[in-house]
Amino acid sequence: MKNFVLGLTAVAGIAASANAAWGFKYQFSTDNGATWSSNASVDVSSGDKNVKFRVLAYADPGTIVNATGGPGQAVAFARITGSEKLSGWGSASNGDALVGVMTRGDLTNGNAAYTTSSLSAGNTILGNTTALSFASILLNSGQLAAYCPSSGGTPDLEWVIRTGEMKVGQLGGTRVIGFGNNQRTTNTWYRDLLNNGVQDVNTGAPEGQASDVNGSLQVVPAPGALALVGLGGLVAARRRRA
Repeated sequence: MKNFVLGLTAVAGIAASANAAWGFKYQFSTDNGATWSSNASVDVSSGDKNVKFRVLAYADPGTIVNATGGPGQAVAFARITGSEKLSGWGSASNGDALVGVMTRGDLTNGNAAYTTSSLSAGNTILGNTTALSFASILLNSGQLAAYCPSSGGTPDLEWVIRTGEMKVGQLGGTRVIGFGNNQRTTNTWYRDLLNNGVQDVNTGAPEGQASDVNGSLQVVPAPGALALVGLGGLVAARRRRA
């Protein structure tokens, strides 16, 4: 019975690894980067407010990457080709605007287009699908080993791939600003695999489909909206008295 339980646990472990989640997290910070959340709110009743945003590439422990040479555990993010989208935000008439310059986060290289922005169908598009961002330093001899358990390293399963700051305009009033993927064509990770005693630097997409955690920013009503709510209450009270 004991052997059966151990065998069942092993099978469950393999299944869990095969189905491990990976993808991208889209987050906001309303306290200048002290805390981050995929579900946040900002109060613009006293005026326009600045909010930071970021995109994280993540993978659960045990996520498998099958690249040239064979499979191995995901240990470090490699590259992305694609763009993100901020929905319900970007109207200059509302006072919305990017503040400062976007960055590639923890990634050290990439096409300059990755840090550009454009407007499309009422949404703000960050980057474009030709932009390639990658951690080129990990290609240097011996650097990848720092993330691979088989070489004594520790996996880094959360990488910041985009950072920026946005001004949320008061005139936009009550709304929900969404943050998520626009179009993505390449997502690859380094995996833990020794080739003649040296970490193999080939990369591939993790098994399964990306499971993204989209961001949502609730904008608290501006003074004009609050005033309308108050006016509606006064009218209702007068009707009741009548």
